[in-house]
Amino acid sequence: MRTTNKLGIAILSGVLAVGAASGTALAGHGGSYAAIKQAVDANSIDAIQAELERAEHLVCAGCTDLVVPLIDHSSYRVRQAAAWWLARRGVSHTQVYVSLLNRFSQPDSVAARNAADVLGEFRAASAIPALSAALTNPIYSGEARAAMAHALGQIGRNDVATPLTAALADSDPFVKAASLQALREVDGFHDGMVAVALLKDPDAVVRGEASTTIGVMHTQAASAALVGALSDPEVLVRKKAAWALGNVGAPVAVAGPALQTTAASDPNPFVRSLAQVAISKLTRQ
Repeated sequence: MRTTNKLGIAILSGVLAVGAASGTALAGHGGSYAAIKQAVDANSIDAIQAELERAEHLVCAGCTDLVVPLIDHSSYRVRQAAAWWLARRGVSHTQVYVSLLNRFSQPDSVAARNAADVLGEFRAASAIPALSAALTNPIYSGEARAAMAHALGQIGRNDVATPLTAALADSDPFVKAASLQALREVDGFHDGMVAVALLKDPDAVVRGEASTTIGVMHTQAASAALVGALSDPEVLVRKKAAWALGNVGAPVAVAGPALQTTAASDPNPFVRSLAQVAISKLTRQ
């Protein structure tokens, strides 16, 4: 769990005082068993997340018994916070970790989804084979298998690229979109060409993720395919295609005329603006 909300040491003391007065959790400090239990008993998502962050460095043997059940909470935020807290105590390599892997031998999609969420937060490379196999198991729902793709992306090792690339051929749009997102997190993977075919996917979210993937991976060879996406019926896809053409530094000869047309006449002002920016980033070859 990324603790992007931690308060920096340079924040003025007056602001800290206001935060303390309003009950804002200071991440990593002031946690207690009682506070965690109170948050869990109240079933408040915000309070649970805040108290677990506050208890980042708390030495509390009994707290683990409070936190472990949270890996099956209905809220992803709570599952993520619980996994983050447990991983910092080595729980990812104990019976909890084994029990999570065992869920992939059962047909329960919710339990498998929750296991994937937690294993991804654990960054457990040893879970890659189990997650990869579950990713292609049709017994699980698209939502569960999307969680498995997301977990593989969180682990991020180069060897997850193969199962994630294979999942791009899945019939479920959730799985395809999640696999594209995950591939962008894989160390050393830069082959945006794997996303080109999905620029024509029936699902607009998948088409948008395909454009984003090509752009993030700077795959200039996909420029002509991205030009085609500028005429997509969905605004989201056109925006991402225009951005991607600029980000890959598409050749002027390939993308210039289409971007000029888009910048001048697309019905959406954001698409027009992004096309104009992309024009300034084109390369001359």
